[in-house]
Amino acid sequence: MSERKSPLKVIPSASEEQLVQALGDLLTRCSQEALARQDKFSVGLSGGSLIQLLTKALKSCNLKTANWVFFFCDERYVPLDDSDSTYGAYRAEWLTQLPSIQESQFVRADTSIPLDACAADYEAKVKSQVDRFDLLLLGMGPDGHTCSLFPEQPATLQETQRLVIPIRNSPKPPPERITFTLPLINNARNVAFVVTGGGKASVVKSVFVDLDKKFPAAWVNPTNGQLTLMVDAGAGKEIETLK
Repeated sequence: MSERKSPLKVIPSASEEQLVQALGDLLTRCSQEALARQDKFSVGLSGGSLIQLLTKALKSCNLKTANWVFFFCDERYVPLDDSDSTYGAYRAEWLTQLPSIQESQFVRADTSIPLDACAADYEAKVKSQVDRFDLLLLGMGPDGHTCSLFPEQPATLQETQRLVIPIRNSPKPPPERITFTLPLINNARNVAFVVTGGGKASVVKSVFVDLDKKFPAAWVNPTNGQLTLMVDAGAGKEIETLK
């Protein structure tokens, strides 16, 4: 077990409605703090169930998002209109649900160029627009992966120079992706995991109570930022000591 560089804040929710409200409260706080410092609020997005939860949170809070800029903590190396594209999934959802969010607010990966170039190009886009991310929204798989950092590929956790790297032979399809690395993630002002479902309860305990480093999510440890864990009743049922 290793020490956290900043305290972990755990926000348990008994229902999806509570979880959506908690996510909305986080977005409100982080956006207000960011826009008091600068003219843009930079957010890193993840896919999966977070898409629906984030959509509901943004709709319920009625936040002004004109100065928000959305990046992707990882992206599948597929065409942007492919069903596996994380950008494509958000764009399809928000086009109808949140029409005030403009296409220009997304910073997309260029998946039309070779994979290594795609990762390097996305890193350059991040560096040109962001000093430190204001908020990264992360998910976690039942295997403890986050972003596209997988336990089967531990070398990715040792990256110290590059902020975005290519992933090949991902254990989860599609096999080719790009992903944020730990130096970029751990430099953020706010990092929030949003984890749902009883099938993840044991890995939530392993990562957030035991700090078991065989799980990539346990390596997320902001150097000078706030780490938050949002769980529903199922995912949080084995972490009573943290609540």
